[in-house]
Amino acid sequence: MSCRGWSLGRGMFRATLLGVVLLQPLGANARGDKLQEAIAAFEQRGFVIRREHPRCAEPQLFGLYVRGRREVVVCPRGNQLETLLHEGWHAVQSLCLRGTPLLGSDALLHQLGRRDRRELQLLYRPDQWPREAEARLMAREPLDRYLQTLDRSCTAAAPEAPKAN
Repeated sequence: MSCRGWSLGRGMFRATLLGVVLLQPLGANARGDKLQEAIAAFEQRGFVIRREHPRCAEPQLFGLYVRGRREVVVCPRGNQLETLLHEGWHAVQSLCLRGTPLLGSDALLHQLGRRDRRELQLLYRPDQWPREAEARLMAREPLDRYLQTLDRSCTAAAPEAPKAN
């Protein structure tokens, strides 16, 4: 009986292992596809997305927005899609919204989880947390909604083209 139980257990183990092997790459590929879609969307909007940067050697750095430029760095670690959207939103805040958060403090506090509020309180000065909180929330939006908000924010901030006479 123990031999038969072991055989059944081994078979279940193989089935579970096969499921893990088959499912994991699909999840990783799906995330990779979304990342490529997001990179393409940013590039269509005139952003440069860098996958390598000297600061990526810093073990705790996932990415950064290069201030004053339409450039975002995404380091090869962590959830790169979320990093791109987060740092990309910092670019939108700086270049399109001129440093003013899109969402008010009350809305941010209402939408943030307890863990996020605690991290923001510990890691950022009070004058920095609204921008950081908004970037965290925007990075969690579905890509299509994120891009719509990006387009609205940047179109509203774009100067009017001179009219031809």
